[in-house]
Amino acid sequence: MLSVTYFYREPRKTGVSIEGIFGLVKNCLKDEAEISEFYCDAKLSRIQNIIKAGKAANAINHITGDVNFLAIGLRGKKTILTIHDFGFYENPIHSKFVKLVYRLFWFYFPLKYVDIVTVVSEFTKQKLIHYFNFPEDKIRVIHDPVKPLFKVVKKDKLNDRPVILMMGTGKHKNLDNLIEAVKGADLHVDIIGWPAEDELARLKEYNILYTVYNDLSDEDVYKRYIACDILFMASFYEGFGMPIIEAQSMGRPVITGNIGAMKEVGEGSAILVDPYSVSEIKDAISLLISDKKLYDDMVGKGYENAAKYNYKKIAAQYLEVYKELDVKNK
Repeated sequence: MLSVTYFYREPRKTGVSIEGIFGLVKNCLKDEAEISEFYCDAKLSRIQNIIKAGKAANAINHITGDVNFLAIGLRGKKTILTIHDFGFYENPIHSKFVKLVYRLFWFYFPLKYVDIVTVVSEFTKQKLIHYFNFPEDKIRVIHDPVKPLFKVVKKDKLNDRPVILMMGTGKHKNLDNLIEAVKGADLHVDIIGWPAEDELARLKEYNILYTVYNDLSDEDVYKRYIACDILFMASFYEGFGMPIIEAQSMGRPVITGNIGAMKEVGEGSAILVDPYSVSEIKDAISLLISDKKLYDDMVGKGYENAAKYNYKKIAAQYLEVYKELDVKNK
């Protein structure tokens, strides 16, 4: 049986998408691989965690994301690194010094010590090649899996006041343009996250009906998908866009961006809009609400698209990578 260790960031109560993804993979592979788990210790320095990770090295080592620097402690071992996105690296708010440190210790040095990098989208793959000239033959595109909880719940008719669900906040999520797009419409906006003060002020100024939810469990998120009529996820940047797949798995049409990973994940199965265009967002919402044939068509295409992200299929793809690495240099 394969022996694998998953290396995680420090334990946390919120923002546990990475842990959720690989928890699913681990459960699926329980008869194929003995998988142990290593968590960074938030009380220790990064150097101390690097040293500690080296002592926890297994036959195969998989850094699951966000703690790429651990690869330095695993040099000489069979190691896989998963890169989810380059959002932090590309964020213009960071100083040149912060960006340099991040470049060196999250990417440049770690990439020297890994055998294979898995990325969650072709979009992220091209970023990796562009920024670091990483060999394409050492990259595997393995999408994020949708959790089995998110199953179809059919909607016979829209809510009397249609509900637009938005997952996540932060300026890159584009709540600002959604607010402008729904201004004056008889709609309700459900927001999962922590909207900024200026966003909340405009929601009130425009008399937009809204509800804010945060600290939700997966089951709570599931209920919000059931309650909504449309998912809005036309961000300015996403490394993947899992809510697109979750909503489609549950039979909710999606409005997403016509750029980057969102286009890759949603093209052909979601309404694509320019995230910078308020008018395109507004028109997409109006069309889905007023045209039942279009609504049902997007629901059907969404089902088909979401099937590609079945967690068992994704786990099988990771297993192939582990087997590939296991036989290397034997």
